[in-house]
Amino acid sequence: MARSRAIVLIAEGVETSLVARWGPERLPNFHRLFAEGAGGLMHSEFVPYEPSGLFTAFTGVEPATHGCFSYWEVHTPDYVPRVLDSGDSRRPFLWHRPELGDRTVAVINVFGTHPVQPVNGHVISYPMRSTLHACHPRDLPIQLAEVGIKPVHDVTVWFAGQPKSERVPLILGADEQRAAAALHLLRGGLGTPPDLTIVNMTAIDRLSHFYWQELEPGSQVAEDDQAIFQAYQLCDRLLGELLDLVDGSTSLFCFSEIGFGPLRSYQSVNDVLAKAGLLTYAADGVIDFTRTRAFEAVQGAAGVNLNLVGRQRDGVVTGAEYDSVLAEVRAVLTEYVNPLTGRLFLADAIPRDKIHTGPAIEEAPDLIMEPADWRYLAFGDMYWVSRVTRWLQSGWHRRDSFWGGVGPAFVPGSGGAGSLTDVMPTIAQMLDLPAFADTSGTPLGHAPGGPAPTWR
Repeated sequence: MARSRAIVLIAEGVETSLVARWGPERLPNFHRLFAEGAGGLMHSEFVPYEPSGLFTAFTGVEPATHGCFSYWEVHTPDYVPRVLDSGDSRRPFLWHRPELGDRTVAVINVFGTHPVQPVNGHVISYPMRSTLHACHPRDLPIQLAEVGIKPVHDVTVWFAGQPKSERVPLILGADEQRAAAALHLLRGGLGTPPDLTIVNMTAIDRLSHFYWQELEPGSQVAEDDQAIFQAYQLCDRLLGELLDLVDGSTSLFCFSEIGFGPLRSYQSVNDVLAKAGLLTYAADGVIDFTRTRAFEAVQGAAGVNLNLVGRQRDGVVTGAEYDSVLAEVRAVLTEYVNPLTGRLFLADAIPRDKIHTGPAIEEAPDLIMEPADWRYLAFGDMYWVSRVTRWLQSGWHRRDSFWGGVGPAFVPGSGGAGSLTDVMPTIAQMLDLPAFADTSGTPLGHAPGGPAPTWR
């Protein structure tokens, strides 16, 4: 009997209502996924963001256990956000676990894999900086180039104000190369196909951030010319190729760790804190941390940090003052009225221990902001804003996306809501491995019953 194989496609940023809107005629393979297999909604983290979501999916534990809350460390002594990397997770990723010791793997474009670590197989990592060593084995790019495949890293195609005619081909081209690499490995181009293949397609997310306005009522952009639709079509084509590889020993699992929706404006929480006397700007507009008690955390963390003595270089808030300052900051934020809407900006500002439990809770922001209207969000620490032209974005993440599974590990027609901690148990089920005792979550699509999967 052939050993069980698992293929995992991360379709990052899929908004389920768009799949329903475009229908089976335009996205046949997304609809085929649900028609032939199991599926349902995938609930993300409380703060929907790619890095923390992928860490959760592939460690099997929540952020307060694995320690990742953004692309960057939330608390740094010098206030300069540090990019997290493969050595920062407090739990091992799936592909490094001893339970997979005799299984071969291929991991393509998953945040947290750089600097690249050796595996029993192949890795095209997710670097957040320029590098010549992003793959394992090191000669993998040469082997792929021999058949015309040249992987592109996201850091090289970030939006820098280029016109759409230049920007969109770059993003789609990066996903095309990832898809080609995954299919080459799966079809035995570099030897026996991997037992576990994971490929992350990011074009839907990247283009949804900057071209959501093309989907809005009144848009003059024809559907076939819409950047986001083109990204969905590309992912749909890869999904079709992967569905065709499903057989009696091979299962396919597809999911996204975030959904998507419209964005109208970012609001500077630092300005709100400054007006309340909790933050002080120097004459050059830079924060004077020697006179600041609270400031906005890194983007994606949706949080506010207190400027603590002993944690930050210029900390001014003592441990004895923590609770009272936190309460003062919370009151200011929850009373702030968004001038663009005339309504409260936040539904709540929540102390981290009301959301998270675990040994890495101190890595979380001190307060986590719950938007009152997801079209109006907090800006985040300004250090990286100019590097990703954040002010030009017209779309942002939402908490719900999807999961779907086809093959012997899934019961066709079964459905229900899943969470990111269910990803690891689901992959273990696909590979006929015992459950991981130190992770949470349950396998998806295994038990019959429940609502039939539908796009909506």
